[in-house]
Amino acid sequence: MKLKMKWTLPFISLIVLSYPLQSQSIKLTLKDFQNNKGSWQEVGQVQTNPLKDRSIKGSGNGDIMVNLPGNKKPGNDLVSSKKFGDADIRLDYMMAPGSNSGIYIQGQYEIQLLDSWTKTNPQAGDNGGIYERWDETKPEGQKGYQGYAPRQNASRAPGTWQNLRILFKAPRFDSQGKKISNANIVSIHLNGVKIHENVELFGPTRGSLSGGEVALGPIRIQGDHGPIAIKNLEITEYKRKAPQFKDLSFRVYEGSIQEISEIQGIQPALVGEIDNFFEYTTGLTASSLTKFEGNLQVNESGKYSFGLTVPNGLGAIQTGGAGGNVLKRGTTNLQLTLDAGNHPVEIWVSKPDDWTTEGFYLRAASEGMWTEEYSKPAGLEFWTSDPIHVDPKDVPIVRSFLEVPNAPKISHGISVSSNQGTHYSYDLNSNQLIRVWRGKFLDATPMWYNRGNGVSLPLGTVQELNQGDHLFYDENITPISMKWKPKGYQVVNHGNVIFKSINEHGSDLHDQIQILEGGKGIERTLKVSTNPEIYYIKIAQGSKLLSLGDGMFWIEDQGIFLSSTENLNPRVIEGFIYLPFKDSLTYRILF
Repeated sequence: MKLKMKWTLPFISLIVLSYPLQSQSIKLTLKDFQNNKGSWQEVGQVQTNPLKDRSIKGSGNGDIMVNLPGNKKPGNDLVSSKKFGDADIRLDYMMAPGSNSGIYIQGQYEIQLLDSWTKTNPQAGDNGGIYERWDETKPEGQKGYQGYAPRQNASRAPGTWQNLRILFKAPRFDSQGKKISNANIVSIHLNGVKIHENVELFGPTRGSLSGGEVALGPIRIQGDHGPIAIKNLEITEYKRKAPQFKDLSFRVYEGSIQEISEIQGIQPALVGEIDNFFEYTTGLTASSLTKFEGNLQVNESGKYSFGLTVPNGLGAIQTGGAGGNVLKRGTTNLQLTLDAGNHPVEIWVSKPDDWTTEGFYLRAASEGMWTEEYSKPAGLEFWTSDPIHVDPKDVPIVRSFLEVPNAPKISHGISVSSNQGTHYSYDLNSNQLIRVWRGKFLDATPMWYNRGNGVSLPLGTVQELNQGDHLFYDENITPISMKWKPKGYQVVNHGNVIFKSINEHGSDLHDQIQILEGGKGIERTLKVSTNPEIYYIKIAQGSKLLSLGDGMFWIEDQGIFLSSTENLNPRVIEGFIYLPFKDSLTYRILF
């Protein structure tokens, strides 16, 4: 340790934020796996009806891996030839109705893949769960242990593509092969919803490969429990070593300094050398500016992302001519392509006010590298609010603004919950069903915290259907501009609401939306008392529509199913689905 000081100075406030860069991933296809005895094949297209049990159909040529077990070809597991340690694992998968599978990280730790479509209280054995460990010596009912259920059921319907992303840290071993730290699930996102975070894995889960925990292990896909299809299986290995700051020195200048040129002719009040930023502990309470100089030692050439934020202050960072020496408020981002070796670096941090938050954060990120935190202030806490989540048992219906993608905010939105964990939002102005989702109900933090902005956010896996567009269209798919005035709504029961409107011609609209049995989706019935030449209604986004028979359609690019007992004859026009309409219409959306 090198430390030379005249007196002590508290941490200057510095926060470095990292931003993701383009990753170089390894894509695994069927040829990258061993042990395929015939139940697995590669196809170009798969489909299944969510209401029919345990069936997937595959056709064409492509790189979708599908497991189609049968009497002559019983299902079998796949084991990758390549072995992995720390990794970012991503895949899309489709469950057959009622089917069961799993992905074993390093062949040891199973993340369950299951048709958990209608579960309201998911367990460790449900979709996205970290499967339990097993001990035959324990009493009945206690053999399974250390399984971890997902935070909520973020599953989609069987027959739709679901997305899974796993960030995994492998166990560590010493030179003699003794385990010195456990494996860790940094996070798991299912269909964009975080369902696990920072879960320590104390040992292999049930059904793991023999041999126990390893530093490097294969990806294993369970195939003996039922049909499943997998595509876009990509793995980014986390093997890159983080750059390190070396030969660090600092100079501290007293005063409220907002431009670097202001220190000209001023002698520093403190100079020193440190091995790392954690050693920088001084005691000046007045305003000051600190200049750090040193070398950034890069072990491997590549792209690196740095960021600098000084709360209530100013900062600058530069190396190799990149960045700058102009102090800025807010966040300064720096993305560099660096060769291996040493690179001179300068970091400037200004604390212009005595009350400026004290502390020092410094981080960096790169592809295949865990975010590196070089400094963290002791005792610094950011004041944040606890999230305000709406419990549907207490507040089943919420009026709020709705934010929709690529469109203005909806001002007269209403969100309706159900006790099956299936929910929807509706625009009272346009009479449009805006979105449906499964999981928890609403996050009202932005709506109510610190005066709020009036917006509530869905908490589960969301399917956007509409952006508040016109509901009715003529035979040329031209919007029919009728001024509908809301007449309120009637709550029939939990999740079942009739929305009422009247137009300038005195025509009444009854729009009833109810949750299907088991929470599988919604049923919508629209009735207009007099029809002013309405021919179509717009019901959902989508451009890839496939008929499955029996009145069932799969909107493949949106991951939802459309069905009705009526002869629907849907039309796809410019990325939206339209249904013919006379005086009334009933249809269902399964998701």
